[in-house]
Amino acid sequence: YKGKSSAQELTTDEIKRFEKIESNQHTTETTMNSQVPSSQMQYKEGEKVAVLNIPKIAKKFSVYWGANDTTLKKGVGMFVSDSTTTPSESGGHTVLSGHRDTVFTNLGELKEMDNLIVEDDNKIYTYEIHKMWITNADDRTVIVKKEKPTLTLTTCYPFDFIGDAPDR
Repeated sequence: YKGKSSAQELTTDEIKRFEKIESNQHTTETTMNSQVPSSQMQYKEGEKVAVLNIPKIAKKFSVYWGANDTTLKKGVGMFVSDSTTTPSESGGHTVLSGHRDTVFTNLGELKEMDNLIVEDDNKIYTYEIHKMWITNADDRTVIVKKEKPTLTLTTCYPFDFIGDAPDR
């Protein structure tokens, strides 16, 4: 996989800058009627569209449009559907996916209250982790429309599993 190549170390200055950003600094309340589904956006599959910063593990990741196998080999993919949005498109539900054995290797170190920061469309969106859970690969209740700005990270689990992991 080339996925690890899209992960970069955050510099000390970048970490300090992100620590100063308050949660929800650039998010606004929205209604589901004002959301533009990601499926209506005009990006090309595999095109770099954002950057995901995770200060807790001092990493930043390029985010690419789509979440197919080819895109996930490049790095983090932004899931595209009628139920998801980009952070800059009126809030809603943004879903980022990555392989647990490449870009999301260190996600197990994150805890509730840690911040995830997305740079999208020249704006910064800060999300605080409120819930972490394990589900099966067939669970269709995770990627659904949301009324408020929400970021969901998805990866396979367990992190140390060899082969195709059974859970998400």
